[in-house]
Amino acid sequence: MDKSSDNLYRQIVDDIKDAIREGRLQAGDVLPSERELAQYYDISRVPVREALKILEFLGAVEQVRGKGVFVKKIKMRHVLDHIDFMIEDPMLALLDLFEAREAIEIQAVHLAAERRTADDIEAMEAAVTEMKINIDMGKEVNVASVKFHNAVIESAHNLVLTKINGYLSDLLRLSRHYSLKNPGRHEVALNYHQQILQAIVKQDARSAVDLMREHLAVARKVIQTQLKS
Repeated sequence: MDKSSDNLYRQIVDDIKDAIREGRLQAGDVLPSERELAQYYDISRVPVREALKILEFLGAVEQVRGKGVFVKKIKMRHVLDHIDFMIEDPMLALLDLFEAREAIEIQAVHLAAERRTADDIEAMEAAVTEMKINIDMGKEVNVASVKFHNAVIESAHNLVLTKINGYLSDLLRLSRHYSLKNPGRHEVALNYHQQILQAIVKQDARSAVDLMREHLAVARKVIQTQLKS
C-alpha cells in the first residue's frame, strides 16, 4: 500500500468501494473496527477514521453507536457514483462544488430575503442557536451549519433549488467537514450565519447576497489552502 499521507485514506475508501461493488460487502454487513483496519493496512487510525468519515458522508456506511460501522441498506449504484466522483481528486472536486454552491446559494439567499416566512426565520434561528451552543461546548458544528444553509434554501421557496440542494447534500456535508475542520473557523462561520440571518429578517436582499458571496469565498479559500498543503 502507498504509505504517503495524501493517498492513505483514498486507498482505504477505494478498497471498501470495490468490496461493495463486487459483493464482498453487502448492505447490513459490519466493517472491521478502526483498530482492525489500521492493523490490516499497517497504518495509524487517523487515515482509517478519515476514510470512514468520507464513506459516511457519502452515504455508503453508517455508524451505529456501540455496534460498529455498517454498510447502508440503500441503492449502492448512486453511492458508488458519488464515491467515484470524489475519490478521483476529492479536494479539486470540492472546489468545483463551491462554484456550484455560489450559483445555487447566492440566488437562494436573494429569494429568501424576499420570500421568507415566520416559520423560515424560526428554522434559521434554531440552526444558528444550535451552532452557537455547539461552539460553546466544544462540539462539531457541521450539522448545524448544514441546517442553516438548508433553511436558507428552503426559505427561497423554489422547488428546483431545493431539489438540486438535496441531490448535492452528501457532497455538501463532506465539504463542510473540510471547511470547518479547524475549530478556529467555527466562530467565523457563525458570525456570517448571524449576519446573513439578520439581512434576511430585514429583507435586505443586497446585503444578504454580499454576505453569502463573502462567506462562500472565505470557506473556499480554506479548501484551497488545504489543497496546497
